[in-house]
Amino acid sequence: MPELDAVPARITALLARYALTAMRARLVAKQDCEVWRITPAHVHGAGDLTLRIYPARCTNRDAINSEVAWLHALAEQGLHTPAPLADRQGGVVQAWQADAHGAPRPAVLLRWVGGRHLDRALRPVHLHRVGALCAQLHNASEALAAAGRITSTRKAQLPNLAEWATGRRRVSPHLTPADHERTARTAQALLAAIDALPPGPASHGFIHGDLHLWNLLFAGSRAGAIDFTDCGWGPCALDLAAALQYVAHPLHGFHDHRPNLPHLRAALLDGYASERALPPCIDEQLDTFIVVRMLYATEWVLDDWAHPAERAWGPQFLRDAQQVFERFVSR
Repeated sequence: MPELDAVPARITALLARYALTAMRARLVAKQDCEVWRITPAHVHGAGDLTLRIYPARCTNRDAINSEVAWLHALAEQGLHTPAPLADRQGGVVQAWQADAHGAPRPAVLLRWVGGRHLDRALRPVHLHRVGALCAQLHNASEALAAAGRITSTRKAQLPNLAEWATGRRRVSPHLTPADHERTARTAQALLAAIDALPPGPASHGFIHGDLHLWNLLFAGSRAGAIDFTDCGWGPCALDLAAALQYVAHPLHGFHDHRPNLPHLRAALLDGYASERALPPCIDEQLDTFIVVRMLYATEWVLDDWAHPAERAWGPQFLRDAQQVFERFVSR
C-alpha cells in the first residue's frame, strides 16, 4: 500500500483529465474493485474523492452506465451516496491502464461519502433511516427505468442455487459431506420459496444488490450507501435483507444485536414504508432472502478467499451459516 502522500503517476494522469491534481492518494480497498481515496490539491471546499477501478471482468458498459445514471439521479435528490464526476470532455467512465501488459479497466471518479460504520452503536433509529434510504433508492431507480435511462439487463447477484440444489457444486474441503447435503437441501427450499413469491414490479426492481452494514454509512442524522457496483435487477426485499443479515446473524467478534432484533427489523420496515409501499409478503421475503444472503456469503468465503481463516470471522461464519440453513429447511 502506498504512503499517504504518494500519488502514483497513473492517478496523476487520470486526474489531469478533470483539471485536478492530488495532494494525497491512499488505497483503501483492493478486493473486487480497487478503491482509492484522493485529496485534491488547491480545490477549496471540494472535499475528498473516490477513484473506483472495476475488475477486468466488468466489461458490460450498459451496467456501468446504468449505475452512473442512478448515482447521478441520487445526487440530484441530495441523498448521501457517491456522486460521479465528469471530466473536461464530459466523460464519466474512464479507461484505467493498470500496467503495460494488462487490458484497460473501467474507472469512475466520485465524491467521497463521509460517515461511519455502526456496530455496537446501531439502534432502531439508524435502521429506520436505512429503510427510508433503501426506499428512496428504489423510487429513483423505478423512475429512471420508466424514463428508459436504465439500459442494463444485469441481474443482482445471487448464489448459484441451481448448482447447489442439483449437487453440481464443486466440493469444498472446508465443508463436510453433511454440510454439502444440508446446503443442497437449503438451495432446493430457497428455489421453491422464491418461486412462490409474488411476481411483478411491486416485488422487483433495479436494486443496490449488496446493501450490508459495511456498505452503509451514518453521518449526523443521515444514512448513506456506497459501493453500487453489484446493482442490477432483482427482488426489492433483497436490499432490506442485506441490511438485516449481520444484525440477525452477527459475525464473530462483532456486537450481538439479536436481543433487539424485533425492534431493529420493525424500524427498518417502518422507514421503508415511510417512503414507499413495502413489497408484498415482506416478512416471508425477508426471512427467505436473509438465508439467500447467507448462502451468497458462503460462496464468497469458499470461492474468493484463499482460506476461510483469511478473516478472523470466516471459520465461525461457515459454521453459523450451516445452523441457519438447518433451521430454514426444518421449518
